Amino acid sequence: ILSKLEKFEVDCLVIGGGVSGIAIARELSLKFDNIFLIERNLQIAQETSSRNSEVIHAGMYYDHGSLKSRLCLKGKDLLYKYLEERKIEFNRCGKYILSSNDEESETLNNIYENGLTCGVDDLTYDNSLKSKYPFLHYKEAIFSPSTGIFDSHSFIHSLSRDFQSLGGNILLGNETLNIEQSSKGYEVLIQDKNTENQFVVIANVLVNSAGLNAVHIAGLINEGNNYQEEFVKGEYYIYQGKERLENLIYPTPSENSLGLHATIDLGKGIRFGPSAYVVDEIDYSLSSHQKSHFLSAVQSYWPNIKAEDLTPGYSGIRPKLKGVKDFVVDSGTVSDKQYVNVLGYASPGLTSSLALGIEVSNLIE
Repeated sequence: ILSKLEKFEVDCLVIGGGVSGIAIARELSLKFDNIFLIERNLQIAQETSSRNSEVIHAGMYYDHGSLKSRLCLKGKDLLYKYLEERKIEFNRCGKYILSSNDEESETLNNIYENGLTCGVDDLTYDNSLKSKYPFLHYKEAIFSPSTGIFDSHSFIHSLSRDFQSLGGNILLGNETLNIEQSSKGYEVLIQDKNTENQFVVIANVLVNSAGLNAVHIAGLINEGNNYQEEFVKGEYYIYQGKERLENLIYPTPSENSLGLHATIDLGKGIRFGPSAYVVDEIDYSLSSHQKSHFLSAVQSYWPNIKAEDLTPGYSGIRPKLKGVKDFVVDSGTVSDKQYVNVLGYASPGLTSSLALGIEVSNLIE
């Protein structure tokens, strides 16, 4: 079948038009003249990249020396600098992490110590919250001044303009159906969903940053891929009450997430989320039976919130990996043509994106 289809040869093909793919493609366009990015949706950044808290993470949660830790710390500095240069809206509002009992206070102290070990040297224990936000209930609090929020939509579109002005090409509504290796490179069978036409792109370098679809595509590239995906869904509710926050409020994190936190948007509206529960399929509807669980999690640090204060917001799905906490950037060659897989790229993926671009670029000969 492939022999009948139109074929295009490129230096580099990036699969996935979320923040990871766009940041990587932008960085690689400095190396390659003939570079394409394909995205199966009709617009960029429609999935995980647009369904999150838009937080710039400081980097105190991740294991020292892990990829998450390294990329988050480096990415945070690069991101603030980029937003300033491009005049993209952000607010370095800082965040408080609260404990509600002795056990959580111990976890809080571990986060504080881990932050110092990783190089987040601006964390402080802060008790001024009682006067600032009397409606919050907590035992101890640490403050992270370098945490912020930003307009991630404008950021991703700015990266995409950078990529295109450096000669890169973006094909929207184009889906990867299959990948075969030949002496010429990776032969990627693509369907243009706009026209139903199929064609083949032959790439010397193939980057898979397909988010929720990345494990599937890693399996097409290399049948020996052992990673298994785990979809963790998170729901957000919008706060309708009268209180206002100047900072982000996080509870002590749990196993699967950083906890149901209160974030502000750039217009000072408050939203709570994300929750965290494993799902089998990609479905963005909000489940009403999760709401009471959601409410009680929020009440652990904001006790007087009632069910009617929360209206359904939106949901997102994190493309995690079974049994793996860290990001995975996995690279290899097939008959001297290189591939890179970016797997498990969930939080702090937005914060880390510019650093991820450099990381992948450094891996490519």
